[in-house]
Amino acid sequence: MRITLTCLALASACFSAQAGSAAVRFVDPDRFMDAGHGTALANTQQVLAEHFKHLASTALPATQSLDVEVIDIDLAGELQPWRRVWPDARVMRGAADWPRITLRFTLRDGDRVLAQGEDHLSDMNYLRGGHLHQFRMAEPLPYEKRMLSTWFNQRLVGQR
Repeated sequence: MRITLTCLALASACFSAQAGSAAVRFVDPDRFMDAGHGTALANTQQVLAEHFKHLASTALPATQSLDVEVIDIDLAGELQPWRRVWPDARVMRGAADWPRITLRFTLRDGDRVLAQGEDHLSDMNYLRGGHLHQFRMAEPLPYEKRMLSTWFNQRLVGQR
């Protein structure tokens, strides 16, 4: 019993040590290359904002915050609205339909700026890439989430 309580206390301390935050803003989303329209666009924004917040809360210290401005989105695959059964379904061919996201970011520790910039993310091998096991394919935007996670870990976490 004592060992279990000790393990729980340590796990809780480790989890609470990582509690950074993220604020996400979508700049002129009606002009995004391919992020959906109406409800689909709102869903895309919600999924991506939640993913940024999840990344920050699990990998950044509590004193750090990430501000992200999403400038453009081009989701993986292509819409084929002429299909009657699922007009909003995306067809993945692995050709020139890879995911792309352009964003500006600022990583802060309190008032101090640790990193900032504008990045153009893309994953040309999105259908061949590994590590999709961390994202269930039934979840929305698995390719975009993987691309953002890779960027986050290499650009922000790896630089600290």
